[in-house]
Amino acid sequence: MTRTLRNRIERPKKEKFVGSVYGEEELNRLFEIVKGDPIELGVILGAFYGLRRSEAVGLKWDAIDFKKKTITIRHTVTQATIDGKSKIIQKDRTKTKASYRSLPLVPPFGELLHRLKAEQKLNRKLCEKSYCRKYTDYIYVNEIGELVKPGYITQHFPLILQKNDMRKIRFHDLRHPNVKPKTQIFSSEKQKGALQKGKLQRAPIL
Repeated sequence: MTRTLRNRIERPKKEKFVGSVYGEEELNRLFEIVKGDPIELGVILGAFYGLRRSEAVGLKWDAIDFKKKTITIRHTVTQATIDGKSKIIQKDRTKTKASYRSLPLVPPFGELLHRLKAEQKLNRKLCEKSYCRKYTDYIYVNEIGELVKPGYITQHFPLILQKNDMRKIRFHDLRHPNVKPKTQIFSSEKQKGALQKGKLQRAPIL
């Protein structure tokens, strides 16, 4: 084929991906479904706080200020395949400078964190030497102390939706309505009431 002929052939345009989002009723049902599931923390952090997978998994206990009632997003955990092996990459920085931010710690989420902290303490006692001590400063760990991987969230989320006959969306789509400028301005009292009722809206950046 000559160069002239190749230039005349119109290449098919790549279709732009358009994400799908849940409405209020769908979100409320999702929150009920994931209660007690390992993905519960990820769903709440994604839908209410607008966190990426890397930010949710990278959340550490020292990022939570229970006295000032704030959450600081400053550490991420990503997963990559290097030389055919899956590697966990931990960074003390976020995707962009704007991603470094402080968010309000609303009471219901604070209660969830206290519950998770108590569960981790109990699991360390029960598992004794079998408990993984490598990730004790992280919040998002499983029953034996292993860090929940970003890939687990990606794989487990659609299975949860399918099992409960919910409309298919990506985990990343949970945060889409939360990052638009027009949705970022809410009073803290309104947010607290919304979370307590199961109606989550965007957590304002402090």
